[in-house]
Amino acid sequence: MDTKPRSSLGQVIRLFLRLGFTAFGGPAAHIAMMHDEVVVRRRWLDEQHFLDLVGATNLIPGPNSTEMAIHIGYDRAGWRGLVAAGVCFILPATLIVGSLAWAYVAYGRTPQGEALLYGINVAALGLMAGVTWQLGQEAIVDGVTLFLAVGAMILLFRFKLNSAWLVLVGVSPD
Repeated sequence: MDTKPRSSLGQVIRLFLRLGFTAFGGPAAHIAMMHDEVVVRRRWLDEQHFLDLVGATNLIPGPNSTEMAIHIGYDRAGWRGLVAAGVCFILPATLIVGSLAWAYVAYGRTPQGEALLYGINVAALGLMAGVTWQLGQEAIVDGVTLFLAVGAMILLFRFKLNSAWLVLVGVSPD
């Protein structure tokens, strides 16, 4: 029986609507923000459960951060939370991306537009490095996991191996 306190639908809606409007930088940045919100601040999920969700979302097709939002919504408020988290996370981002696409077509080739895009790329890279460091500190618990993490990075970047294979190989039987 689940003994975790569940969240109200309103709490799920408020969180994912705010993340939908403020989470920039792609799935890795979104997941970093979700981690901060649902593990660190709200304590809706523990670290291990969050890491398990990250691993699971890497196995299924689609945008990982959207899958995480939907699962967290379901975990906290049932089926209504699943739908609410998905809509509240996706719809604002869709509207923002549509507006940014229009602005890029209109202004992207100007010096100011190029400078803005460069700054956004640097900020997103910093956020992704931060979440990688933070999750790595939790996931790498001994020399074996450090060895596996370094090996996985080499396989990913040097040999362009699909990350889904690495996740499948690394899944714990327990």
